[in-house]
Amino acid sequence: MSLLSNAPFIQTVANISTILFIVVIVLQLLLALGILPISMAWGGRQSHLTPSLRIASLAAVALLVAFIYVIRYRAGLLGVLPIPMSVKAFSWIITGFMAFNTLGNIASSSKMEKLVFAPVTVLLTLACLIVSASNPVIDSTVKTLMF
Repeated sequence: MSLLSNAPFIQTVANISTILFIVVIVLQLLLALGILPISMAWGGRQSHLTPSLRIASLAAVALLVAFIYVIRYRAGLLGVLPIPMSVKAFSWIITGFMAFNTLGNIASSSKMEKLVFAPVTVLLTLACLIVSASNPVIDSTVKTLMF
């Protein structure tokens, strides 16, 4: 059996991605609250927290929560079976978004963005790729939440 059809493996990867998304959510909330310096995100070009940057960080939080839902659904941890085509499509969109986000983090002028966000988004891209490419065999009568 391939790892991409192994439901426990895919669900573990989805759980790891959930944890990583939560880390990024916490970082975005800390940025929005002004606890972390805004210069460590958004390309490193901002020197002070503006209302629009605060809103952008909060919007990022909402988007990341949606990403968690889609990736967990795609992995068979949420929702109904069979997995709808829209969820499969959105998981690929999220994978692409995370890949482009990684490129942005690597190209950032902020050392903190390169050192903190880039490695996390690389791992998230890989996790989302694994989940999106998967075809887990999930027994609908014995679907357990692992997280």
